[in-house]
Amino acid sequence: MEKESIFKVSEINELIKSHIENNNNFKEIKIKGEVANLTFNKMGHIYFSLKEVDAKIDCAMWKFNAHKFLDLDINEGTEITAVGSLSLYSKTCKITFIATNIEIGGIGALALKYEKRYKELESKGWFDSSLKKPIPLLPKNIGIVTAATGDAVNDLITTIKRRYSIVNIYIFPALVQGDESAKDIAKKIKQANNFNIKLDVLIVGRGGGSYEDLWSFNEMEVLEAIHNSKIPIITGIGHDADVTLSDYVADLRASTPTAAGEKATQDKIYLINNLNSKLINFGQILKKHTSNYSIFLDNVLLKNRESLTNKLNKNNTNLNILSNSITNNIIKIINKTKENLNWISKSYCETINNRIKQSNNELQFSENKINSVVIRNIEKYKASLMNYEQIIKLHDTSFILKKGYAILKDDKKIIRSVVELNNIDIINITLADGEKEIQIEKRGKNNEQI
Repeated sequence: MEKESIFKVSEINELIKSHIENNNNFKEIKIKGEVANLTFNKMGHIYFSLKEVDAKIDCAMWKFNAHKFLDLDINEGTEITAVGSLSLYSKTCKITFIATNIEIGGIGALALKYEKRYKELESKGWFDSSLKKPIPLLPKNIGIVTAATGDAVNDLITTIKRRYSIVNIYIFPALVQGDESAKDIAKKIKQANNFNIKLDVLIVGRGGGSYEDLWSFNEMEVLEAIHNSKIPIITGIGHDADVTLSDYVADLRASTPTAAGEKATQDKIYLINNLNSKLINFGQILKKHTSNYSIFLDNVLLKNRESLTNKLNKNNTNLNILSNSITNNIIKIINKTKENLNWISKSYCETINNRIKQSNNELQFSENKINSVVIRNIEKYKASLMNYEQIIKLHDTSFILKKGYAILKDDKKIIRSVVELNNIDIINITLADGEKEIQIEKRGKNNEQI
């Protein structure tokens, strides 16, 4: 007959413990019920029961997960779903459900915490577009807060250098996952703001991961550092579907770290093509304005020349009329005086002689006065004529050429810009004493002939 096995209490308890705790059916399971017997241990652990009408199970949540319970504001009677595994205390053979996460109505603790924090920050206006700082078009210095190694930092550097190679990149390596990561990310954002080199834009991000892995970017330390940053911040956290609170607070959100690098820089090829296009447009506008101004000057010169010629002709006519009038008046005076003298000589010879002398004096005075008036008027109009002549000379092409200027032509077309010389080999140059054809010799940057 086979000997009957006899177990010690401790042995049977250990067997039961091993059976329960090593059974996958009792791992990572969910239990739904009302909270009862809620106790907060001074060590930070939380003890409670989950019950229904005719059953209950004791539960515990260790302190490193306790925040998930506390964030949900759970009280006695609250219906929850606890996620965890069964455990047995071998000394008393007591089964306890060790909870690692809590859900209310199917929503996890982190999701509820996310929603609550989102509403709080939204009510404070932290997401307002008026707070968003503009991203500079052509940054000189870019800072990056992310893990020191990995695909994220490598992709960022590669993307930025490929698109805009002249920019300076400064890495602020940070923990992006784990208990200390939020504090470290916030610290590195502050360091970037106090950096001895002025940063034009700061990229904050990391590669993809689970919801829990990205949670550091939802913590208040990080959100406050982004909100208080004087440097415009672009976030590139996880993948396109991953949206953290940091993305809402930042000045600009990118779907990935690589996309953040693209949003922080301009493509150098696009910049070069855009600049060339603007230079061509500017040259065309300048050429058009130069042509219009030349036509305007030609019209002004022609108009002034005609006006000056008309004024000179008019002044000459007025001068001739004045001269004839003065001459006629002198003749009239002389004739009248002669008539008076003849009449007087018949009656009073002696008186006539005296009067002749007197009249001669008066005549001389009048003649001197008239001559003085005539000379002054002639000088006045002579000065006006010389002034008009000088104005005409100043607008005359030959007069300008005599000063040392020259006219450059390409097949009778006046060359008005240095840019036009790039495609011309032979030009015609007009100087004061004639014309001459000149061949243009072109040289490269090292002064060698092209």
